[in-house]
Amino acid sequence: MTPQNPNNLKPSAILLRQIGEQLYGRNWQTPLSAAIGVSDRSMRRWVSGDDDIPRGVWADIHRHAEARWLPIKYFDDEVVRLLNSEISDPLQPIANTSPTQDGHGLSFAMQTGKGRPIHCYILREVLDDRVSSTPFKRVLDYFRDYAIVFYSVAQRKFDAGKYENGVIEISNRDVIGLALPDIRFGGVDVVPFERHP
Repeated sequence: MTPQNPNNLKPSAILLRQIGEQLYGRNWQTPLSAAIGVSDRSMRRWVSGDDDIPRGVWADIHRHAEARWLPIKYFDDEVVRLLNSEISDPLQPIANTSPTQDGHGLSFAMQTGKGRPIHCYILREVLDDRVSSTPFKRVLDYFRDYAIVFYSVAQRKFDAGKYENGVIEISNRDVIGLALPDIRFGGVDVVPFERHP
């Protein structure tokens, strides 16, 4: 914006120029004049500060700007909705699948709300620190008992984009502070020994 005589311009003339440039770019006067139904000559007089801008013209400019802004706002809201739906795409266990033993731990399958499969691996360190691996049925039972915890960790990592090639790995670092008890010794949570004076 380069006013012709900045010292003589009224705030209303500056505002008119800013609105016009925002709506139509550098050569804004003719399209804005046509949009609100005034002559180019009147627009030039208002921009130069020679004449006051009538209240009715401001009302016309407001209606015109609003008519341009509302569709843009609608489309922007739709874009934000799409972005948010991709981020918060809920993972669900895939029906009729079972967790399987893997050389690195235990794997289970989930899918996005749109059906895209996500493979999840609970690393051996997570299980070895919490459940006896023999017989393997204990590991499967442990997973079933605490599946909701593993599902929520998988969702958190998925939402944060912490996965590669459709694979989420769950390590001890991912489950710190979560309700996953240690049942290795007789099926009872292990409580650290505390010394009392």
